[in-house]
Amino acid sequence: MTEKKGRFILLLIAIAMSASLVVTSTGLVNVILDSILRPTIVTFEEKDLSIKPTDKQLSFFSCDDLSPEGIEPDSLLKEILVNAMLIDNVDTDDETTRNISISARDVSMVPDDLLLSGNKKDFVNDSCIISERIAEERNLVVGDSIELIIAGVSKKLTVVALTAPDGFFYNDKPESFSMMVPYDYMAKEFDVEGLYNNVTACSKDGDIDKATEAFNKANASLNASELFDEDEIKDQFGSFSSALYAMLIIVVAMSSIIIYSTFKLIITERLTTIGTFLSQGATVGKIKFILRLESLLYGILGAILGNGLGVLALTLITRFMSPLKAYGIYEKVNIKPSYLIIGTIFSIILSLVSSYLPVRKIGKLQVKEVILNDVRVSMHVGYKKFIIGCILLGSSILFYLFGGKLVTKASPVLLVLSLLGTILAYPKVIDLLSGLFSKLFRGKNKSLFFAANNLRTSKILLNNITLIVISILSILSITSAADSLCDVVIDAYANLNCDVEISNISNIRENDTISVADQLIDQLVDIGVKKEDMNVIYSEYGFLYLNEDDTESQTVMYLHGIDLDSYIAYNGYLHLDDEKYKKNFETFRSDPNGIILTKSQVKGTGKKIGDTVFVECNGVRRELTIDAIIDARLYNNGMVGYVSHDTIENQFNVPSANYITFRTDIDMDTFLPKLKPIVRSIGATYITKTKMCDNNMKQNRFMMDGLSIFSYLAIVIAALGIINNVSISFIQRKTEFAVLSSVGMENSLRRRILLIESFTCVTWGMLIAIAYSTIGIPLLGKIMETIGYSFDISLAYSSLPIVYLVSLVVVLMATIPTIFKSRKLSIVQELKYE
Repeated sequence: MTEKKGRFILLLIAIAMSASLVVTSTGLVNVILDSILRPTIVTFEEKDLSIKPTDKQLSFFSCDDLSPEGIEPDSLLKEILVNAMLIDNVDTDDETTRNISISARDVSMVPDDLLLSGNKKDFVNDSCIISERIAEERNLVVGDSIELIIAGVSKKLTVVALTAPDGFFYNDKPESFSMMVPYDYMAKEFDVEGLYNNVTACSKDGDIDKATEAFNKANASLNASELFDEDEIKDQFGSFSSALYAMLIIVVAMSSIIIYSTFKLIITERLTTIGTFLSQGATVGKIKFILRLESLLYGILGAILGNGLGVLALTLITRFMSPLKAYGIYEKVNIKPSYLIIGTIFSIILSLVSSYLPVRKIGKLQVKEVILNDVRVSMHVGYKKFIIGCILLGSSILFYLFGGKLVTKASPVLLVLSLLGTILAYPKVIDLLSGLFSKLFRGKNKSLFFAANNLRTSKILLNNITLIVISILSILSITSAADSLCDVVIDAYANLNCDVEISNISNIRENDTISVADQLIDQLVDIGVKKEDMNVIYSEYGFLYLNEDDTESQTVMYLHGIDLDSYIAYNGYLHLDDEKYKKNFETFRSDPNGIILTKSQVKGTGKKIGDTVFVECNGVRRELTIDAIIDARLYNNGMVGYVSHDTIENQFNVPSANYITFRTDIDMDTFLPKLKPIVRSIGATYITKTKMCDNNMKQNRFMMDGLSIFSYLAIVIAALGIINNVSISFIQRKTEFAVLSSVGMENSLRRRILLIESFTCVTWGMLIAIAYSTIGIPLLGKIMETIGYSFDISLAYSSLPIVYLVSLVVVLMATIPTIFKSRKLSIVQELKYE
């Protein structure tokens, strides 16, 4: 193993890279989950139960008759939880809105151990408590005032105490922070004395299921449930994890090729030694055992290094994901033993399987030829693999063209089979074309003649092309997906018929005679926005269930209460004015229990138009009829449902709209200065369509940039493999080069041949990758659809020149070590047995 240090390192890197990616992919979702859950648990002050009224129509409820069965009595936290807004740099270009989370609680529920300065006795009337971190950020001290907008009304509060940035204040950041205010002050403000909208507690002995059962049995008017659902958070990262595993397959495939070709090189270089062993009585089985033991050790060492790199990657991801990293606070890295066990097993299997074929072929060698190092390598490229490859590729194309709805489900299999078919079929195509080129260049250009002839007879050079094809395809896949997604985002926002979107409109003051949204609409009309140009939306989180008692099929979604005509005019991206929806939309207009769902939501459920589903929103669950099913494409990843304004108000107790979009003919430079003070006065936020588009593109680019790491890894692994393969190819052809040198071939000609071979490998690899992309890229689009990104992907032609040049530079650099080795070629040494 240690005889050739360079090869030893090469194999370790190939195995370790794959193992580290397995460890990273396996632990990624849990690491992200831990980075999110830990701050959430701390912010919830270690509570694990949420208590709500059984009467789902109540936004505020009483706890006077609460029985503490199943919960720790001292852990009960009763509060009014509301969001507020704080505006900085008013009427300037740097005007910024801060989100404030307010907990209105009794003074007895303010943790004494967190207080750093101030006095709890002053915690009365219009006072507040903030964290020391925010006080330092905003240059505040006890006694200073903060002006906020709470539920659409401006309020000034006095800071009476500062706390440590822990518990409820743990997540405090400059752009969003927490604040405590006296319960009596907020209850009076909302006219809900003695009532609460958020009650949490700790389960006895940490047994949530047992606690909820005991509590609910003892409290007929209240219902306890788990405070947050880990599985729901996991699902949010499921698509990214799936994409990660898909890219992992590419890296593993390339690593397998490198291990395979490296063991071919090991066996080729050791033929004399192997022959000597055989002549002294060693059995073929013994030789195979030694080589497989070597392969096993490579797997073990690769696993050790790979696990280390995987743990390092997970540590870096944890630090990157830590929400408070700006303050030097990093979440704890939780590396489960199962990650390392999986990485180790994978590493050993990868090494053993990849080396199996080269080791197995030893049994076919003749002892005399082995001793004399005179093993002839087959130069013939047969039709068998070509035919199998054509069948696989052809059947994949036919299934893609005529498979209908099954294509999306089968897309991962079709992608693998079509790529495998291409890899099996192309060597014969190159063989035939290179034969024509070698005849064309014979007697005209020695360099081109020998290079063309060598390419068709060297299986190692064909392996180089395979590595190049896979690496180029991985780069083109990521680049094409990213470019296509950007095009989709630009197109989507171009088809949104609005200029400004206003969100975070408060709807909590349900006792007021006029809602904040209605006030806003009147004010918008006053500054020149036409009422018919507005689109008013009640937007809430909801849950979709297939059956009444079903909890397994719960799907998180946005539930939008809309005016259908206004929404059709607004959302041109969904093409809701299509004739195919007309009849179903007429039913929806007159159905108080109707809902519009998307294809993504009903896919695989068997639900169709006319069937019923159960929707839970604002704590209320209702049975609704599917009046229409639309193609939402990428809009909210297809996880959105639509009901009418009346339905969301009357059945789900959402009192008013919280989201308004509108279009205007007024110039934005003139209009926005008028809009800012209106939006500011009610504590809402606004964003222009251009800014929305930019933000969305940044979010999508983040995921693509993460996946592009695999493209860079593919290039690195390909370079390592090509260095190896060029070395093998030269060793296998040393006798041929020696013969040619003995009859006059100069060193310069030999160098040119090696460079032309590398250039030709890249060119063939690029052409094959482009040709395969005609089926591979559309299949990639289908795969993206299965993980929640429904859009067509087109080949990024603009990236082709750059990809080709980068690949060429990498391959030519990989050829340089072999060119230097070729200078030491000894004619006598290579031809002494001839």
